[in-house]
Amino acid sequence: MTSRKPLLRDFIYLDWERVRSLAAQLFEGVPQDTSSDRGHEIGAEAQIEGGIPGFLKGHGGGDYRYFRTDSETRSLHHYIYSLLEERLETEGLVTSIDKDSDFDKWTEDFFTDGQLIRLTGVVRLMDYARVSTILEALPKMMNAAEHAQALVLERKRKAGLVNEQQFKARKKAIQKPGKEIKELGIGKITELIKQLYGDVIRIKFLASKDHTDKVFVASVGLESFHDTAAALSQKYGYEIDADWVALGQINISNVSDEPLPIPIGNEMEDSFEQAALAINNIVRIASAVKFPAISFTPITIYRTC
Repeated sequence: MTSRKPLLRDFIYLDWERVRSLAAQLFEGVPQDTSSDRGHEIGAEAQIEGGIPGFLKGHGGGDYRYFRTDSETRSLHHYIYSLLEERLETEGLVTSIDKDSDFDKWTEDFFTDGQLIRLTGVVRLMDYARVSTILEALPKMMNAAEHAQALVLERKRKAGLVNEQQFKARKKAIQKPGKEIKELGIGKITELIKQLYGDVIRIKFLASKDHTDKVFVASVGLESFHDTAAALSQKYGYEIDADWVALGQINISNVSDEPLPIPIGNEMEDSFEQAALAINNIVRIASAVKFPAISFTPITIYRTC
């Protein structure tokens, strides 16, 4: 009988702390008597138990999976995640959604807060911090391009390749894009982008191109990506249509569209709360997800090999 072909994952994103937490709950919890031990203290008496290679058992029954050590590697994280996903699938704790799913079931009642979703489809990575940086550099880039074109035009004029009238017309055309860029008020645009999105990466995950309104949306930090923002952009661009997989959790707040203040009698704090709610409403208008789009928190994003 042939053995099952192993699934090889090439990780693009992995939220190790969430993986650690879920693994601790599925694999018998975090041992209380050894949770503060150091890795090298476990190593001396460690042995392999349960038939799982690479998982060390130390004194007191402490499982190596639940310890922070300086020797932890990404390969260990990836292996534990692989075991975690397999267990979630076995226990029926994951809802899988891909292009072949029944999108008639895409109703608000179908999704619950914290629900685990395994997605396969198109991924869009929007690094607004990088976008704002490029926008800020755009005027300088345009000035450099304008200067280079002006030098070439001047040489042509001196060589008699263009007459004075042609020279003035072309120079005006060269200067036009730079003036238009300045008139856009890029400084104000980039400031707004930074205030709304900060350093987060905005992720949009589309299971089917035939249902573009049914999209999962997330905001994540760069720390869990395996590449820098620049490398991600250069390698993949903003959109990847290669059946990438994401495991994540659904976010449903069930908060009213306009939350009312809850006064406590402290006039200063109550006024601060009112101001915060007003600002929150503005932010929600700018970046909140509205059904049929779904907010989710990614645990991992990977491609299969």
